[in-house]
Amino acid sequence: MRRGLTSLIQLPILSPMNKRYFLSLAATLLLTAPVWSTEWHVLGSRAMGMGGTGVAASEGPIGVYWNPASLGSAKSPSGAQVPAGAHAEITGQMLEGANDLNDISEACKDTPGGGICQQPNINAALAKLNRADNGLRVDAGLGAQVKLKRFALFVNNLNYIGAIPKADLANINPMTFATANNSKLTLRGLSVTEIGVGHGRELPFLPGLYAGAALKLLAGKAGYYDLMLNTTEPDFGNAFEKYQNGAKSSVAPGLDLGVLWDIQRTFGVVPARPRVGLSARNINNPKFDNPAQATAAGERARYPLQSNLRLGAAASPLGFITVAADADLTRNLTPVDGVASQNVGLGAEINVFNRSWLNLPLRAGLTRNIALAGSKTAYTMGFGFNLMHFTADLAAMVSPATQQIKSEEENKKIPANLAVSAQIGLVFGGGNKAKEEKVD
Repeated sequence: MRRGLTSLIQLPILSPMNKRYFLSLAATLLLTAPVWSTEWHVLGSRAMGMGGTGVAASEGPIGVYWNPASLGSAKSPSGAQVPAGAHAEITGQMLEGANDLNDISEACKDTPGGGICQQPNINAALAKLNRADNGLRVDAGLGAQVKLKRFALFVNNLNYIGAIPKADLANINPMTFATANNSKLTLRGLSVTEIGVGHGRELPFLPGLYAGAALKLLAGKAGYYDLMLNTTEPDFGNAFEKYQNGAKSSVAPGLDLGVLWDIQRTFGVVPARPRVGLSARNINNPKFDNPAQATAAGERARYPLQSNLRLGAAASPLGFITVAADADLTRNLTPVDGVASQNVGLGAEINVFNRSWLNLPLRAGLTRNIALAGSKTAYTMGFGFNLMHFTADLAAMVSPATQQIKSEEENKKIPANLAVSAQIGLVFGGGNKAKEEKVD
C-alpha cells in the first residue's frame, strides 16, 4: 500500500544514531572535495548525449562509475556494459603560434634576417604561443562493467593527456633564431586502469535514500616528453610513442562514494520521480610516480589523481521522458596548467518507441565549462537502439568555438572542443516492474 499525503508532509523520524550516520555520510562526501581536483571524464553514451549528466540519471552497470549508490535501486538493471569515448579541446592560440613559429624558423634557416624572419614576426608568434590558456588536452575512457543485483565489478581505463607550448622568450634574435630558440611542446599526463568492485544499498532509516561505494586498485602510468618546435619538421608522428615509452608505472588504492535520493520512493505521491545524487571519486587523492624526465624538467615527483565531487538531479515527468542536470562542485585540474575545468550540463532523453522489447531513445543536451574564461556552450546529441536485452548507443559533443590550422598553405578552421562516445551492453530487469516500488 502506497504512502499517503501524510508521507509528503512528515519526514520519517530518524533515531539519534541514524541521524549521526546520515550526517557523517554527507560530511564525508562534502569534505573529500579539495580546492583542486582532477577533471571528470564523461564515460558512457547516454550521459554524453544528455549534456554530460549521469550522477542522478545513470542506471545499470555503468552506474558504478557515475554514482555507486545507484547500484542499490531495484530500478537499476543488472547486466554488462562496455562504454568507450574520447574528448579533445584546444584552447588559446597554440595552433596559430606553433604554425607561425615553424614558418618563421624555416625562413630564418634560409635567409636569416630576411623575408618573414623579422623581429616583429618572431615576437608576434611567440606571444601567441605564450598565452597562459594555451594547450591541447585529451581525455579518453574505455570500460567494462558487470552488475548483479546490488554489486558491480568493473575495469576502466582513463587517460588524461595535455600538450602545453612553452615559448623561449630569450633567444629571439633573427640571425640565430633558427638554431638558438628552444620553444617546445610538452606532453604530460596520466593513464589509469581501475579494477574494482562496487556496492549500493538502501539505507534502513529512510526509504528511497541510497548509499554506495566502489573500492578499486589503480594502476597508473605517468608520461612526459618535450617536442622541440623550432625545427623544419617537428617529430609529431613519434612524439606520442616517445611519451609512452618513457612513462613510469605505479599502483595505488582508490575509493569512490555516492548517495542518491529517489524522492518518489520516500513520498509516494510525488510525481515525475525526482532524484538527487552526490558522487565523489577517488576520495583518498591517489598519486603516481612521475618519470625521471618529468622531475628533471621541474615537475612534481608524483602525479596526483585528485578527488572530485559532482552533484546531479534527474526526473521523469512522463514515462518516456527523462531530464537531468549535473554540476561539478570542484574546480578541476587539467594537464594544461592555465586551463581549469568545472562543467555544468543539462540534457533530456525521449524514448520514441517505448516498448518492453524495443526502445529507440533520442538524447540532446548542453554543457559548459564555467571555469574557463570565454568558454562557449557545447551541444550534445545521441541515440540508442535497445532490442530485447541488447543495447547500443552513440553520442557526440561539439562546441561552436573553432581553432585555425594551416594545411597545404591554406588556413582551415576545426572545432575547438569535440567528443564522441559509443557503448554496447546486455541488461536485464529494472524499470517499472521493480518490486522495490511497491512501498507499504
